[in-house]
Amino acid sequence: MYKPIREVPLTNGLTVRFFDATRRYFGDYHKVRIKISCEVPVTPNLFEDAASYETALKHLGKSVQYVKEVEQQGVPTADTAGAAENVIRHFMEHSLGYFQSEAFPRKFVQSEAKRVTGKAKRFMPIRMHG
Repeated sequence: MYKPIREVPLTNGLTVRFFDATRRYFGDYHKVRIKISCEVPVTPNLFEDAASYETALKHLGKSVQYVKEVEQQGVPTADTAGAAENVIRHFMEHSLGYFQSEAFPRKFVQSEAKRVTGKAKRFMPIRMHG
């Protein structure tokens, strides 16, 4: 079981969660492993039409989970907390803006729908005006 270590609510209504899956693998050395996840609900407003939404819902379910694991090996016990914090800080500095954008839920859900169904043309992106 992964230990939750941080939740970051985003301006677009999503939440990025960080979990610690660090384990000792030899002597005083650990593999620091941080699981990063973000659950994105599958909602009608993410699709051009009801048929695309229904197809995605059928294949994906009510939500899609973004999951990434970041590892650092050979970390001494005394440095595990600092290594975990470095992983979180790096994500916050380099990736959080993408997850926080208003376009992320639509892009991610449609990408997963395309991947699962293999029918890229069924899920046309919503065109933004303005």
